[in-house]
Amino acid sequence: MMKKAIRITVAVLLLVFAVFLTVYLTATVNVLEPGAPDFTPVKDDVAAGDYAPSLLSNDTFGFPQKCYYRAARDGSGNLHIAYHPVWEYERNDSGGLMPLLSRMFYTGGLRIQRVMFGKGDVEVISVTVDRHGVGTAIEYERPKNYNPSTFTVSHEKVALQSTFATTPPFRVASWNHLFENTDGADAAPRTGERAWRCTPEYFTDALWEEYTMVRLKETRLRKSRAHLAWERTSAK
Repeated sequence: MMKKAIRITVAVLLLVFAVFLTVYLTATVNVLEPGAPDFTPVKDDVAAGDYAPSLLSNDTFGFPQKCYYRAARDGSGNLHIAYHPVWEYERNDSGGLMPLLSRMFYTGGLRIQRVMFGKGDVEVISVTVDRHGVGTAIEYERPKNYNPSTFTVSHEKVALQSTFATTPPFRVASWNHLFENTDGADAAPRTGERAWRCTPEYFTDALWEEYTMVRLKETRLRKSRAHLAWERTSAK
């Protein structure tokens, strides 16, 4: 029985690898434009620090190692800042078959996640600030119908239109580090949580390439990381 189980496991692994290789080599999905012409890149460490978000997380979901940013002004003078917290890795440590398969194929074992996106795990929270220094919009991704027992997590983009003087904290809400917005009493750390303040550093071209943020030609298994179109051009 043991030898039969090993043969079945090996056969499944070979089949998964064959499918992965076929899709990786042949399935072109999208060709990205190089940037956003109506935006002018800027490097503003002071403003980036003023509007940097805090994150609420725990030891299960972990805490970022770094927080990078890029910024730009649009034709109306609004300042757009994209914050990129960077984790060393993402991994679903929940019990059950699907999380185990995720660790075997996606985040470990075949390490499909690294082949698809590159080193580490890079997320994004963006804010828009008007010419008077008032925040007017926030964009981020949250986990849709989150269930840690599944193989992957569905992403849902969120765009909030509201005025704010400082960016509200965000709760890390999934093992792959998507977020939930907090307000009022919900902004206080829950049991087991700690607050982590983003201290933004400029996302230089060298770092941008190191984390393979953009692939101008994407395939199903070679994708760009979470970012805004205007970030594809840096403030040199």
